[in-house]
Amino acid sequence: MFREYIKALFKRADSRQLSQFRPPTLPPRIYTKYINVDSTHYQKFCHETQWHSDDHMHPLYLQVLSLPLQMQCLLDKKSPFPLLGLIHYANKVQVHGNCNITDVFECRVKFSDVRPHSRGWEFDVSLFAFQHGQCVYEAISTYLLKAKAVHVAPKPIPAQTNDSCFEESQCEIGTLDVSTDIGRRYAKLSGDYNPIHLYPFTAKAFGFKQPIAHGMWTLARTISVVMQNEDKVLSQVDCYFKRPIYLPSKVQLITYCETENACNVDVVDEEHAYTHLKAQLTF
Repeated sequence: MFREYIKALFKRADSRQLSQFRPPTLPPRIYTKYINVDSTHYQKFCHETQWHSDDHMHPLYLQVLSLPLQMQCLLDKKSPFPLLGLIHYANKVQVHGNCNITDVFECRVKFSDVRPHSRGWEFDVSLFAFQHGQCVYEAISTYLLKAKAVHVAPKPIPAQTNDSCFEESQCEIGTLDVSTDIGRRYAKLSGDYNPIHLYPFTAKAFGFKQPIAHGMWTLARTISVVMQNEDKVLSQVDCYFKRPIYLPSKVQLITYCETENACNVDVVDEEHAYTHLKAQLTF
């Protein structure tokens, strides 16, 4: 997707729409593509994310396959948002039954919502995947664009957490060794060649002191670690990306407040001082 990133360098924000009180207008176009899973590519994805289930497709894989569609959507001429500079800060995935990787997927991507945020605007890009006319997969990627808008949005209220539950039930379940080259390896696999993930000089050009890991790689690895100890089927993932992981790093995975139908997991630094990612997995 080098061509898309070249286009992104020249795509400009619609400052008129982004500075007004009303939310900017979202393009109505739906981008559609029929996708056949390449078994070799899927096995490489499973190897990179250490997914061991042969019965169920990794719940993030379809998002990888649909990335070119998502790029087309974000680069839509009628989109008021620039591509470079967006912050991908939340993701939600719903798996409706078993996705059969031997059958064709019809993937549809579109803008689905935009909301005021205390730092600018946040908006959703939705993916729907169908097999045999049935929706088998949904995913929502939420982005933040910092902007000097005239709208007034209250600062987000921190979510209420059960501290006693966290302290009493937290369990360290694994360590991720995030290597220096993981950004380039995952870029080759996913097609996401955002410069902030590749080399020190490309990351510094966009304000990062060094390259950072792809959030979707971190989430995919986290899911794999959690699910290797579960015999249940994952039906939903809700994730918030809190802080970038600089390359190279070591991070810890902590589960807490587990129930029969859900598991909470945080990705934290080795000293447990910072949270990089928070997710809830529902079975």
